[in-house]
Amino acid sequence: MEATIEMIPVDKIRPSPFQPRETFAKKEIEELADSIKGSGLIEPILVRKKGDTYEIIAGERRWRAYQYAGLKEIPVIVKRADDIEARELSLVENWHRLALEPHETERFIVGLYEDGIKSGKYTSIEDMASKTGIPQATLQEILLSHGEKKALGITGDTLSYTDLRETRVLKDQPGLRRQVLELREKGKLTRDELREFSKTVIEVSEPVRRALLKENSKLTPEEARLVDVELVNPQKKITAIETLEREKSPDRIRSLIHVIREIEEERPKELEIVKEVDTGDVWICPACNKKFHLVHVDPSKTHKFEEVVE
Repeated sequence: MEATIEMIPVDKIRPSPFQPRETFAKKEIEELADSIKGSGLIEPILVRKKGDTYEIIAGERRWRAYQYAGLKEIPVIVKRADDIEARELSLVENWHRLALEPHETERFIVGLYEDGIKSGKYTSIEDMASKTGIPQATLQEILLSHGEKKALGITGDTLSYTDLRETRVLKDQPGLRRQVLELREKGKLTRDELREFSKTVIEVSEPVRRALLKENSKLTPEEARLVDVELVNPQKKITAIETLEREKSPDRIRSLIHVIREIEEERPKELEIVKEVDTGDVWICPACNKKFHLVHVDPSKTHKFEEVVE
C-alpha cells in the first residue's frame, strides 16, 4: 500500500462507514481541539481517496476536533487500500489506542472476520491475526463469545466477550448461565465477581441457588457455600439465608457463624444412649450396714450405688 502525506481541506474529508467507534464524547473533542490549537496535530490522520473526496481510515476524532476548532486544512496520510485493508488499519489503530468499548470491538471484529472470509482475504482466524497484529487467542475468544451470545439469545451491547468467558463454567446449563449474565447486565455483578459467582451457582443446592440468583439478593458466594455445607435441612438453609439478609441492615449486623449456630440450637438434640455396668464391687454402709453395688455409667463415666436387695 503506497502512502503520501498531504494537507487536505477539512470539508473534503468524510467519515468511514466502517468506523468501529460508535460514539464520540463532546468533551473529549473540545479538549482535543484546544490542544490542537495550542500545539498542532502531532499525528496526521489516515485516509484513502474516494472519488473527489477522502474517506477516513483512522483519526475521525482528530478530524472532528479540527472541525470544532474551525481549522480549514488537516495533515493526512493518504493510503491506497480496499475495504478490508481499510478496516484492518482502523481496527489496529483503535486497538492500540484502547479507544474502543468492548461491544464496539466485538461487533467490528466479527464483521471484519466474516467479510474477510467471504471475500477470500482471510483463510482462517490465524490468517486474520497475522494481518491485523491482534493475538489469535483474543480473536478466537471474541468470535466464540459472539456465537455463544447468539445461542443464548442475548442481543444487548452491555455484555463483553470477557463476561462470557467468566461464565463458561455454566456452558452446559444455558438457563443458569443466562440468569447469571442477566444479573451482570443489570449491574448486580461486577466482571471480577462473575467467575466465583458462576462456580458457586453450580456447586450449591437448589434452595441456596435460588436465593443467590434473586435480583435483590444480599447473599455472597462465600456465605452461600457456608450455609450449604453447615446446614443439611433445606428449610433450615432458607431460614439461615433469610436471617442473614435481614441481619445485614445497617443497624443490625451479626456474624454468619452466630446465625448458623443459632439455627443449629433449634435442632432437636439426639437421645443419648446411657449404659450402666455393675463393677461387682460391694460397699457396706458403716451407719446402717446396708449393702450397695458400685455401678459405672457410660458415656458420662460417672458412678452410682444401687442397694443390694437380699
